[in-house]
Amino acid sequence: MTRRRRAAMPLLAALAGGALLTLVGCTPDPADPVQALTFPTPTLAPIVAPTASPAPLRVVTLGDSLMSGAGLPLGDAWPFLLAQREDVSLTNLACGGMGFVVAGECGTAYAGFSPAIAALQPELIIVQSSSNDFWQDADEIRTDTDDTIAQLHDAAPDARIVGLSTIWNDDPDVPDDTATTSDALRDAVDSAGGIFVDVGQPLVGHPEWLQDDDVHPTARGQRAIEQTVVSALQDAGVLP
Repeated sequence: MTRRRRAAMPLLAALAGGALLTLVGCTPDPADPVQALTFPTPTLAPIVAPTASPAPLRVVTLGDSLMSGAGLPLGDAWPFLLAQREDVSLTNLACGGMGFVVAGECGTAYAGFSPAIAALQPELIIVQSSSNDFWQDADEIRTDTDDTIAQLHDAAPDARIVGLSTIWNDDPDVPDDTATTSDALRDAVDSAGGIFVDVGQPLVGHPEWLQDDDVHPTARGQRAIEQTVVSALQDAGVLP
């Protein structure tokens, strides 16, 4: 058995040496273009981060029955038409019969919605002076308008407040009270650092845009108001 073990060792050495020669023989010669291995330099595509869409502007509208769309399906009111814009997220707090002085169908004047605005914390508050305050004492209109705008500002101090002038019906003979209510809101909004926008009278000369009560706009009248308001807000730099 010793002789077999001794005889086997040269054989194993020879096999190992042959294996080594074989492995060495497989190493490519860099000078040989056939054996030399080359790899193309990879082309790296640039990584482009996805562009995030800007968050929609959080808007609250506060007004009367012209803003709530009285007599129409909910979606026909002009604030809801405005809310169809992709860059706007809107809550409409309008209520019929309401004004800065007069309490409406919701049992309060505009100031009563200050807690709701505090909870919502909008970036933009659009408030419209109302014909419901016509024939009220001018000093009371001015005082209540000032107080309400101050309360809205305190409720949402980071919000931009935009006041809209009073809209009348289709009659070109616009009452003097329209100027009284509009001017009161203009002064109050200016004092709060907001913007007042005169939207004119988009319904004048279009009796067909009013419902049978000759007060509240039809769906077509609401579209006219929305188009007028959006155009005015864009001109004022409030909306893009």
